[in-house]
Amino acid sequence: MIYRVLLADSANADVERIYDWVCSRAPAKGAVWFEELIDSLYSLERLANRCPFAPEAEKAGREIRCLSFGRRRGVYRILYEVDEKRQTVWILHIRHAALQRLSAESFSQIPGDD
Repeated sequence: MIYRVLLADSANADVERIYDWVCSRAPAKGAVWFEELIDSLYSLERLANRCPFAPEAEKAGREIRCLSFGRRRGVYRILYEVDEKRQTVWILHIRHAALQRLSAESFSQIPGDD
């Protein structure tokens, strides 16, 4: 099964902020980092359920999964949900692995959930 991969507004904001930070530290690596991130995100098209549940999933009461991206000190946690009904992967947040876990309130409803 092939899933659509969509970024929530919160994830788009995360990508922009991290990209700007990477470019400010190592301008030549910004584009490479971004391309690798996109490849990682779109790897979820085919194997959406392969990643474990995130620590935040239980508190949020949702099946939020966590895909790790990066190496050494540059590892990021890609937090996402799989919507089987719509065959869609919703990327909710992208966070540096060293940052504190998100609260349940940090996860807004995915578009179309009413």
